[in-house]
Amino acid sequence: MIVGLTHEEGSLVPNMVVKLRGKISTGYMPNEPPNTTNAPKAAGHFRILKEVTTTKRVGNSATVVVVKDWIINKPIQEALEKACGNTTPRRIEVVCLHKTMDEMWDSSMSMFSKSDGLVCKSHGKGTDAKHLTFDNGGNRKWVSRKFDGKTGCPYQECPDYISGVCKQYGELKCFPTIDMTPNPYKLETRSINTIIGMESSLIQLWELLKVAHIVKTREANSKLTFDGFFGLKLFLVHKKIKSGGRDVFITDIGPTPECIAMIMDPIKRGIEYQTKQSNVIAKPDAFSLIGDVETELVSLTDESVALPENEDDIEDGKSAAIEFGADSDKVITDDGSLPASVKSTISILQNQKTDKN
Repeated sequence: MIVGLTHEEGSLVPNMVVKLRGKISTGYMPNEPPNTTNAPKAAGHFRILKEVTTTKRVGNSATVVVVKDWIINKPIQEALEKACGNTTPRRIEVVCLHKTMDEMWDSSMSMFSKSDGLVCKSHGKGTDAKHLTFDNGGNRKWVSRKFDGKTGCPYQECPDYISGVCKQYGELKCFPTIDMTPNPYKLETRSINTIIGMESSLIQLWELLKVAHIVKTREANSKLTFDGFFGLKLFLVHKKIKSGGRDVFITDIGPTPECIAMIMDPIKRGIEYQTKQSNVIAKPDAFSLIGDVETELVSLTDESVALPENEDDIEDGKSAAIEFGADSDKVITDDGSLPASVKSTISILQNQKTDKN
């Protein structure tokens, strides 16, 4: 243990480096067969990818560069196709090996660069927007970005959002049952419908898990450890829906039948017990299905902005910039404020908004 390097100073919290087993993708990258375009294209089904490292010579020079690519993991893809019974699998069974939602899911407004990876990130309107800058020595430095001299993400009024380089971004870490290893797979999405649906499903599951925990604690007449999501089996489902009058693909998450039974059976018993006790005079220790358990359970929401801390994270950001076709090379001053040209753009947009009103 090295405080300040492997662990955070003061709290002794480890600086964890997450090593990925692979990626779960639902699309083809630019110019990746059968995609012949220079833009990302939806595949309409799940694809299991693995990372490979190759060396390439730059033109006719002697310079050799190391290139990381994500390619189809044929053995695992075949296992998934066999489990689903078709060559275009739209369902994956995964296991949660994290306790909280924050450990396995993150949604944000993010801007990526093909050269630097993640360059700006916030959790939406009014939250702190962290932007990547470089000091005089060329070292990476994250600062709070300013808009017209004020900190706080303007969300849809941000010029980068308006230009399309900053978009919503969701990231899920999970463990497919077809390839259980200590390292997770990652699923990334820019889909608004996927992000809203997945986050809503996880929050609803969390609330039901708390209720089931209350019932089991009362039944045991003893304090039990709350495991949260850990050990739950869920389905990732890729499906087509109507959105804005057109067909789009989304990825949803939901419980497997055994997961439903594990959560709902205790809740059913609790409801039955509560019904039987409905005519009993209330007591201070009366049974409640929504008891005050927040003090003993971990928090669901973490408002801090998670930023790249190592080379693997930076490379993932570069990969996301390519996969989703959003790239930014905006010039930001050392204090994170916007250049005059961008400030002018914001002023024009605000005036247009005022004129419309």
